Amino acid sequence: MPKTTLKISEFRAGQLKRVELEGKGVLVAKVGGNFYAIGDKCTHRGCSLSNGTLEGTIVTCACHGSKFDITNGKVVVWVGGRPLLGTITSFMKKDEPVYQVTVKGNEITISD
Repeated sequence: MPKTTLKISEFRAGQLKRVELEGKGVLVAKVGGNFYAIGDKCTHRGCSLSNGTLEGTIVTCACHGSKFDITNGKVVVWVGGRPLLGTITSFMKKDEPVYQVTVKGNEITISD
C-alpha cells in the first residue's frame, strides 16, 4: 500500500499542504486537531486545491471557486459564483478522492 509520512510539526491549524503519493497530489490539512487528506487536483479544471483557502472544513479552489469538504471529499459548491459555467461543466462534477490518515506519535501517515 503506497504511503507517505510527515511530521506533525510541519502543520499549523488551517494550513493546506500538498504532498505526493505515488505521483498523485494529495491535499493535507489540520482542522480542529484532526488531519484530513483528499485529492489536490480540482475536479473542475485540475487546479491545485492547496493554492486555495480553507474555512472550517471547506476548501475553496482558487481558480473557479468550487468548494470541497476536506473531511469527506464531497463537492459542496460547484464552480462558485459562475452559474452558467457550472451548468456547462456539470458533467465534470466529481468528489475528491479521500486518503487514509493515521497519526502515531509525532508522525502522520497518508495512504491510499
